[in-house]
Amino acid sequence: MAPSASLSAIKALLPASGSILLVRPNEAGVTKEDIVSVQSIFKPDHDVSIQLDSLLDSKTYTSDVIVYGAFGANPAIDYEVTQRVMKPGSLVVILDSSTNASLSVDLLINGFVEPTTVSDTITTARLTSHSLGAATTVTPAAAPKVWKLAGGEDDLDDLIDPDELLTEEDKTAPDKKTYTCGPKSEKKKACKNCSCGFAEELAGAPPPAVKSACGSCYLGDAFRCASCPYLGMPAFKPGESVKLAL
Repeated sequence: MAPSASLSAIKALLPASGSILLVRPNEAGVTKEDIVSVQSIFKPDHDVSIQLDSLLDSKTYTSDVIVYGAFGANPAIDYEVTQRVMKPGSLVVILDSSTNASLSVDLLINGFVEPTTVSDTITTARLTSHSLGAATTVTPAAAPKVWKLAGGEDDLDDLIDPDELLTEEDKTAPDKKTYTCGPKSEKKKACKNCSCGFAEELAGAPPPAVKSACGSCYLGDAFRCASCPYLGMPAFKPGESVKLAL
């Protein structure tokens, strides 16, 4: 049987009234006098019941508190059984000096809440407020608007009006007189130093053959040298003649 001082310390942790379930080990050695002595510590303030460890899973209980170790250390506490047979929110009190250091962690890992090391020999915890196996529907929160301005409508005053980026000159259609060469020019004639191939097109002659120095001109600007005659033109197939739509 546990020392009377330890049992009195447990009683001090309990509410003023209520029901207590004392779990006794299966091993022989607990006498009738031991049972009466333990009960006398908690009575008459509390309604005390006692159950063998091996028979704990045989029914469910409405006790407010379950105490392990009042009659000596229990060899192994089945946390799942404790959660299944006790009502939600019950207080669990464990009196055991040999494993007290790790009990708080064990209780937390096994689903109990508020694990507390009261002393070198006493550890307490509570069952959750919901029953074992309870389920509920979780409604996900609405996704936040990623592009919502932090300051609300006031921040709209700081935005740039795209129409203000264009000047009156940008809005004016170009004058054909400014074109001195090409099919869009006013006189539709090639300039003196025409390099776009329009002079050859007017003469009905094929464009002058261009010899590549590196052999990579057809791949595109990423593979062309700084003086490549095809610079700025799209990629083309080897041997294909590049024509620009002017």
